[in-house]
Amino acid sequence: MESELFHLGITYKHSRPYHPQTCGKVERFHQTLKRFLNKQKRARSIAELQAQVDRFVTYYNEVRPHRAKGRMTPRAAFDSRARAAPRKVDHTSTTELRVRHDKIDQHGTVTIRYKSKLHHIGMGRALNGRRVILLVAGRRIRVLDEHGGLLRELVLDPDRNYQPRGRP
Repeated sequence: MESELFHLGITYKHSRPYHPQTCGKVERFHQTLKRFLNKQKRARSIAELQAQVDRFVTYYNEVRPHRAKGRMTPRAAFDSRARAAPRKVDHTSTTELRVRHDKIDQHGTVTIRYKSKLHHIGMGRALNGRRVILLVAGRRIRVLDEHGGLLRELVLDPDRNYQPRGRP
């Protein structure tokens, strides 16, 4: 999945557990769902429980007006928005994507092999010991942190052993 998202120009990110900005809305939804289910007659089968959950979801999204959306239902608010779409990508490319999990060494570099030659990518000593994900498509390399945040993007210079960070 990560490689497909990469080809579409989408950065794949995981949320951290108990991180209120990312997980709180889901936890709040579960709390509301549990309150609804506790008021229902106890389901005697998985099918009955699923029917109760389906009724709740329909009400929650299509009937209940949302206070923060001008009293629109969530479905109406969702349907009224313009859809974002991934940029068009040429999928006929023969460049294969490699995903590597690595660790930044004590010198602040990550080592990669390109055409049987080792190259060292400068990341900075401040990142020593940090686990990273390398997305390698030919000479194009993206270095991500464990949560999918972009740390560095570069086009490998095959004539240089060390790939300096450079300063903007």
